[in-house]
Order: sequence, then structure tokens, then C-alpha cells
Amino acid sequence: LISDFVECIAVDVNDNIWFGTSVGAQMFDGTSWTSYNTSSFPTIPSDNIKVINTMSNGDVWIGTDFGASRFDGVNWITYTTSTMQSVPLISNQIRSIDEDLNTGIVWIGTNIGITPLDLGGVTNSLSIGSPELHWSGVNATAFDSNGDKWFASPLGGVTHFDGTTFTNYNTSNGLLSQNVTALLIDNQDNKWIGTDLGMS
Repeated sequence: LISDFVECIAVDVNDNIWFGTSVGAQMFDGTSWTSYNTSSFPTIPSDNIKVINTMSNGDVWIGTDFGASRFDGVNWITYTTSTMQSVPLISNQIRSIDEDLNTGIVWIGTNIGITPLDLGGVTNSLSIGSPELHWSGVNATAFDSNGDKWFASPLGGVTHFDGTTFTNYNTSNGLLSQNVTALLIDNQDNKWIGTDLGMS
């Protein structure tokens, strides 16, 4: 490893393991290690990788406090609040990167809201922030069988978006805590919500 400080791990479609560290990203193919950082790839916004995730088309995404980057196998393409490649991000402080497998849209969660990126450029919509989502941002996104979106907030619980209406769930609805740290939807559409006080 290039650093013992590993912040995130993901597996790509070829079963390569990707590590996000405090000094760059690394890929392990089972035999050898390949490092990616700003020294060899200046387009990467920062070496301190906060989020790493892999997509169904083979792309690898990283999130930093200075923007997100997508690796297509050859190049790193960076997205920020001032990017012109697609819809500008709502913030450069990335907290989550999740793919809606039904649409291929990549949802970039930040410290103040979320930006959906359709790399095909067909259905891109504007970023979503307060008041629809809690002001503390989005640190996880999950998708149910209806195609609805569920957003986890560090301080505001969980918000459900059915395409039209935003519905918030917090301690008044039964959550153990509004500090949501993880969110998963299983094959039966159950929502598993990790918080700082336990699981709901």
C-alpha cells in the first residue's frame, strides 16, 4: 500500500480491488499494484481520497474534498462546481458516489446536497439541496425497485424521493438517530439504515 490510511475500498467488474488512501488511489489485480495520484495524473483533484466506487460499465469514481474524478481505464476526468463537461456539482466536498443501475445515472453526494450526472447527457437534471434535502448533505444514496431514490444525511435522517415528492424520515418517525452513516436497500425493498446509535 502507498499509505496505511485507507478510507474506502471497492471492487470493479473485473474483480480488481480499489483502495482510496490519504495519498492517492491504488488498484490491486491479484498480482500487482497500480497507483494513481496527482503526480502521475494531474487531473485528479486531490490525493486524499474520501470515496471510491465502481460502476457497471467498468468506470471507477473517486471523491475528494476538491471534486470527483472518473477513470475510464485510460484517463481521469474531473467534475467540480465549475466543470463544463456536464452539470456542475453542487459542491466539491464529495461524500458519496452511487450508480442507479436502472438508468446509469451517477449520483454525487456532497456536504450540502446531491448532483445527478447522466454521462449520456440525456436526462441530466439540476442539483438538489436544501430545503428538499437536509442542509448537512448526502453521505449515501440507494435505489429501490420502483426507481425511487433514498438519501442518507449526516444530521437529518433519510429522505425519500419518488420523482415528485420529498419525504423525510427522522427520529420522529422511528429512526434511532438522525446521524445516518450507511444506507442499504435489500432485494425485498427493506431499507437498512445505519446510525451512530444503531441500526433501523
